[in-house]
Amino acid sequence: MNPRGVGGSDAPTGDGYDPTTIAADAAAVLQEPAHVIGASMGAAAAVELALRHPQLVRSLTLITPALRATPRLRAVLQAWCAVATAGPELLAKTLLPWLFSEKTLANERTRERNRRGLTTILSRTAAEVLERYAAGFDAWAGSRDEDLADLEVATLVLVAAGDLLVPDAASSTSTISGATVIAVPESG
Repeated sequence: MNPRGVGGSDAPTGDGYDPTTIAADAAAVLQEPAHVIGASMGAAAAVELALRHPQLVRSLTLITPALRATPRLRAVLQAWCAVATAGPELLAKTLLPWLFSEKTLANERTRERNRRGLTTILSRTAAEVLERYAAGFDAWAGSRDEDLADLEVATLVLVAAGDLLVPDAASSTSTISGATVIAVPESG
């Protein structure tokens, strides 16, 4: 499912770009329990879905979960929102060193392929939508820390060993009972 304003999804104005609302949108379309996968801020929406609608979640896979907002993450999100107004090509170039490992960036062919892919994705997401997501995430971040222990679903957490944006991903999910955490080496 593409969240609001991403890909071909509608982008209503106003609020509604926070993990709680995205989880409610997912719950509205799920017809039966599902294996739920969320990456980065999508992991926050997956956690919210599992907490609010546990009957709909068979398992959780959280990939580099952004559940807290460090000062670096907040600053980077603000910068990305500012750069997004200049267009998807510049934003994709700006995102590359934050999203990919040194090994990936060292390979010019792979780096260029990732830049093209990011540009394509970003060309389908308006700068205003990115600003709404950044504000929604900022307001939500850290609000569910104490509730993570209430999750009673099989959970796999994949963290990037060299993640610059959410280096605390493993510790932020440590209270999820029985979660399996795997750090992927040489990844960013």
